[in-house]
Amino acid sequence: MKKLEIKNTGFQDKWVIVVGILLMGIVFPLLNGMFFNTKMNIVLLNIIFSTFSTASMWLGCRFIIFKIWKYFPWDKNPVKHLVFEIAAIAAYTLLIVKFVFIVASLFLSLEIGKEYNFWSIYLSSVIISLIISFVHEAAFFYILWIKTIKHAEELEKEGLLSQYETLKNQVNPHFLFNSFNTLITLIEEDKNAASDYVQKLSDFFRIILQLRDKTIIPVKEELELIKTYTFIQQKRYGNNLVLKNMIPFEALEKGVAPLTLQMLVENAIKHNVISTENPLNIEISLTENNYLLVKNNLQKRQEHEPSSGLGLQNISNRYKFLTDRETKIIVSSHYYSVAIPLLEMA
Repeated sequence: MKKLEIKNTGFQDKWVIVVGILLMGIVFPLLNGMFFNTKMNIVLLNIIFSTFSTASMWLGCRFIIFKIWKYFPWDKNPVKHLVFEIAAIAAYTLLIVKFVFIVASLFLSLEIGKEYNFWSIYLSSVIISLIISFVHEAAFFYILWIKTIKHAEELEKEGLLSQYETLKNQVNPHFLFNSFNTLITLIEEDKNAASDYVQKLSDFFRIILQLRDKTIIPVKEELELIKTYTFIQQKRYGNNLVLKNMIPFEALEKGVAPLTLQMLVENAIKHNVISTENPLNIEISLTENNYLLVKNNLQKRQEHEPSSGLGLQNISNRYKFLTDRETKIIVSSHYYSVAIPLLEMA
């Protein structure tokens, strides 16, 4: 499933950083100097060093957090995330404090080490850095939580729309009319075949109901649905409808958004002429860059069956929530293809 990243949260913390640096770099040293009647030149130097160290700490810690989230997401590697974050912040803080001590010794006194204990200041700086980091972490967790809720709501909406579109297309009068006509013909010709046909219709709707609440399913489950759907349609079109499953065995356990391949096969049947002179060949294959490709020879109907036009848009929208890779539509003078990304099962 598509990973939610810090950069996508929309978390705007620039004002928090500015206010924090102003308070810790200017306001606090100034108030401290006024309270202890410190000389103005010392107060100014303290403000300069405090502002520099605070800005360096804050921006540096923020940069580290972004990188740690990128390479060690909390939901995937919580232990590594925490260990690397603390280690990186401690090392970075050590460099900043050491640099400030060296520069301060040049401006204030060569004996600065006697007035200020390096390790005590380093320890307090590390604590401040960790507090800053944990504030950012808490904010990021909150934003990701909000985004996850929104993500789930939008994905559920797309899933419901997909269910609605699929069920509507299958229970519409055209589908039922064609199915009942096929069934009547089979009853007259072969009662056993008619019984099998009714069983396949029942299996088809049962599978759709089973898949309706899932976000990602194994490819093999989607292919079972397509196999059942093709059986139903082939009772109407016979050998004029050919479906070739060319997906390798190792890809069957990978993931696909439910009802997407079925919807693409359905669209191919709905929008193309199928006859003895013009058989429809549909191929489902796996591309080298891990896309599932549904391809059919292009022979458009003169009279189009009713269509909302939402099927492909729904598939594209759902995959935007599941992966960073886009759905692709390839049209030539002879073929129509749609490629959807192969997904990893959770």
